[in-house]
Amino acid sequence: MKKGTYLFFTAFLAGVLIANFFGVAWGRDTGAMGEYYMNRYLYIDISGRELFVYLFYQRIPRGILLFLLSFGIGIWILYGYIAYLGLSVGFLSVIAIICYGVKGILLIAGFLFPQWICYVPILFIWHRVLSEKRRWNRDISSGGYQRGSGMKTVFAAGVIALALCGLFLESYVNPFILKGIVRNM
Repeated sequence: MKKGTYLFFTAFLAGVLIANFFGVAWGRDTGAMGEYYMNRYLYIDISGRELFVYLFYQRIPRGILLFLLSFGIGIWILYGYIAYLGLSVGFLSVIAIICYGVKGILLIAGFLFPQWICYVPILFIWHRVLSEKRRWNRDISSGGYQRGSGMKTVFAAGVIALALCGLFLESYVNPFILKGIVRNM
């Protein structure tokens, strides 16, 4: 997973550079960090149940698609997703800091906390499964037998539990954290 960590921070730096050179005005005016959306966010009543259903239908199919693609194409799908995350966080961090100063760092933390406590381990499990898949393929091609089906079940159950926990935190806890941060800006 060292490659993934280096890739994340390299993409983060690229996102910072892109935001500084090309996209600050665009991101500041039209994105979710714009003044209009921040003011609206203070007065909106968010239903955790409806947000959970919405996020479930947004995140789960995409996650399953990425996972299936990674089994067909390989670990490069995971690395591409990690690069996308790094680029996005870097870009948004610059916009948040330019718009709100040091408090922008708190805003970015508010966007990521607490759900990413559950989502990051999914990335590690995903990496582990893809690494094990390579090993299983080598064992089968060398005449060995495929083992570890119990391990696959444990990985799947762990990912499902973490995804549901992350969705719950993103739906019911994160809006209150973000409202508190936005109120104090």
